[in-house]
Amino acid sequence: YRVWRVVSAAETVQAGAQLLVNTSGGAVTITLPSSPSTGDEVSFIDQGYDFDSNALTVGRNGSNITNAAADLTVNTQGAGFSLVYSGDATTGWTYREK
Repeated sequence: YRVWRVVSAAETVQAGAQLLVNTSGGAVTITLPSSPSTGDEVSFIDQGYDFDSNALTVGRNGSNITNAAADLTVNTQGAGFSLVYSGDATTGWTYREK
């Protein structure tokens, strides 16, 4: 099984990452894997309920996120979600939970 880990600074993650993102000290950018495979997954949780004051940015690293060629900004306090790579270049990464 995979272990959740706390992240409080920018980094590029690998498929399977499970992140408790702490933005209490400022906004954080987590960049998705550059060459994802179908079914790759990355999970995020707002560890300190701070996304509303210091947003999480999910860097797309060349792949679309939910049909958009743009990074994803999450500013919902307490957010928790997973992104799964769909295998379709147009869709790109999509939400596991809908």
